[in-house]
Amino acid sequence: MSEEEGRVHEVRVRGFGSVDDAVAAQEVVARLLCPDESHRGPCEIPWSTGVADEPGTPGGAVLVVGVLTTARRAEGLLERVLDAVGPEHAVALGEADPEDYAELVEQHRIEAGLTS
Repeated sequence: MSEEEGRVHEVRVRGFGSVDDAVAAQEVVARLLCPDESHRGPCEIPWSTGVADEPGTPGGAVLVVGVLTTARRAEGLLERVLDAVGPEHAVALGEADPEDYAELVEQHRIEAGLTS
């Protein structure tokens, strides 16, 4: 996968009071990434969300968003996620291990016609 095609990035959102709060934020972020759930074709940016247990974090829950895109688009997404969840949350962006997001890489390969 080339830099032009993108890399796997991870947005971690901290500051939830509970796991339930982090799970509720998943839907907000999902609608940010895919405003029309019934659209035809693939999403513009392959994505996934989940909630991870992170000891030492208030509530112990962190919203984790994986995206396969360019660094520039991931940085823009970071700002949009922060706007969506509110300034009381700490939001961080980092490059992720593609093996941790195999479904995103496979989704991209299929949608780009790269499978044999």
